[in-house]
Parts: sequence; C-alpha cells; structure tokens
Amino acid sequence: MLVVTVALMGCILPAAAVTVIDDAGNTISLNVTPSRIVSLSPSNTEILAALGLLDRMVGVTDVDNYPPEVNNITHIGDYSAISIEKVAALQPDLVISSDITPQATVDRLRELGLTVVVVSPQNIGDMIRDVRMVGMITGTGPRADQLAGNLSDRLNAVLPCTQPFDRPTVAHVVWDDPLYVSGNDTLQNDVILHAGGVNAFSEKDGWGTVSLEEFLMKNPDVIIVNGGNGMDPTKNDVILEEFMTNPQYASLSAVKNHRVYAVDADIISRPGPRIIDATEQVARLIHPECFTQTNTTVNTITTAPIKSPGFGAGSAVLIIFLMIFMRRGRKD
Repeated sequence: MLVVTVALMGCILPAAAVTVIDDAGNTISLNVTPSRIVSLSPSNTEILAALGLLDRMVGVTDVDNYPPEVNNITHIGDYSAISIEKVAALQPDLVISSDITPQATVDRLRELGLTVVVVSPQNIGDMIRDVRMVGMITGTGPRADQLAGNLSDRLNAVLPCTQPFDRPTVAHVVWDDPLYVSGNDTLQNDVILHAGGVNAFSEKDGWGTVSLEEFLMKNPDVIIVNGGNGMDPTKNDVILEEFMTNPQYASLSAVKNHRVYAVDADIISRPGPRIIDATEQVARLIHPECFTQTNTTVNTITTAPIKSPGFGAGSAVLIIFLMIFMRRGRKD
C-alpha cells in the first residue's frame, strides 16, 4: 500500500525537474519548481503576472508598474542598474533577466549560485514562444499553453480584417527632440506589419534618429507616437501635442488628416502579453474602415495569482482515503 500511495502521489504532484534553452542559448535545468522568483525587466514581470505567478514573485525592478500589484513587491533597482545585493538577499530560486540586463549583472548572479534564465523576445512570435518557456520552467505549462493560444488567436483575428485594404505607411516615433523612430528588427515594426501597415522607416536598422527633412520627405500616412508624459512629468502626450501644434510638421499628410495617434508607451514598447493589445489598437487606428462593424474584441489577460505547486484538495482527499483503507486492512 505504501508503494501504491507513493505512486499515486507522484501522479498528483507536477514533475518539478525541467530543462529549457533560454533566449541566450543557455541550457537551464531546475530540479524543483521555483517558489521565489525575481524579474529583472518589466516585460518579463508582465509575462509572470499573466501566468498567475504574482504570489511567487519576490523582486521586481523600480520601473515595473503593471499589473498594479507589483508595487507591493520588493524593488531591486533600475533594470540597467540592478542591485546584486538586494537580489541575493531575497534568496530567489529563479531569476529571469532580459537583453536589457547588463551581462556583468547576469554573470555575477550566476557566480553567486543563482539560476538565471534569459527571456528576451525580439518580436511578437518570440514573445508567444517565451510565454510557453516561462510556463515550463515555473511549472505552469498548461496555463502558459492556454495564454499563448489566446494571444495567437487574437493576433490571427486581426489579419483577415487588414489584408483586403491598402497598407498605409506608418511611422512610429519614440521621441521628438531629436526625432527618434523605430526601424526594422524592432518590436514596433512587427506591430505595424501585423496591424496592416508598412513601416515608413523600414530601411533603418533598429531604432535611430532622423532629420526633420528626412521625416518630411517620408511623409507617412499615419504617425504613431509613444503616449504618456515622456521626459516631462508635468505634461501628457507631449509628442502628440508637438506634432499637432508645431508648424514645422503642418505639411505632413498625417497631421493634415488628423492621423497622428498616441499609444501607451509601456504597451507598445514591452515584449509582453500586452503587445497584442497594442497590435489590436494600432490596427484599429490605421484601418478604421475595417473595424467599424467587426466582432473582433480585446480579450482580457487575467493575472489572478495561482498557488505554487503542492498538495491540493484532491491530493489530501486521496491520501486520507488511502490511510482509512490501510487501517481497515490491518483490522481485517
């Protein structure tokens, strides 16, 4: 009976040992399901939260702000200046870094014996894949598969609505002084393409500055700017206001046609689940004719905490049943 009990318990409890290859090409193995997780970037915090892991997170960066519950988690410094001492003091059994984490920080944390997984998706497809990888290493595989499937379905739902229409040229402006735009091989470029547009600066590698003359020459059909207060905490949507009020932009078609839009900087800049929200929003902005009578809706990504793997109610009932059965067997 003892053998049977152990075997049944093994079926109930999730397998903890897992091996993954992270985005830096490292092979990472964990023999236990992590219960104390530190995130070193806002996007990875959002992935963990979407997987219901808030109750296992013990450290986040100073700039993490979504979901709001992360404000109650210990801060371990800015994402580019992580406090190694604070991270070590939290005694995490899993640290999730990204490509914005200094390599020296990653190396030092590993020297201290900490398990560090690099999660750094470069586009929407990478993000969906990494949702599954994080699910594997945190013991939330089924939930990760469900989330990844939901995100893929929402992304695919946008495509049929945008394909029949002409693709307008779209410029994504990160900042206006100097003009700083998103080129190819950027997350924003991927958003534009999936939303049914063409990046006006697709010939530019990554992010970079452009002159006013170059921008006016491109004359994009649509301009998407980073929403929010930018570098000035006293104002809102300062880039949008600059484009719509500065005479030097008055000749642009997007300005004349009132097709300059602000999209929340966090949503369109972080390679987390909310990048699908940004794609849906941009698609509606550049193809309003498509979404006036569509059934496409934004699905809410739930971030309700889930409990760490362990004995659930079903496990307890089964064990009690087995104990009673064993006692009756002794009496017989």
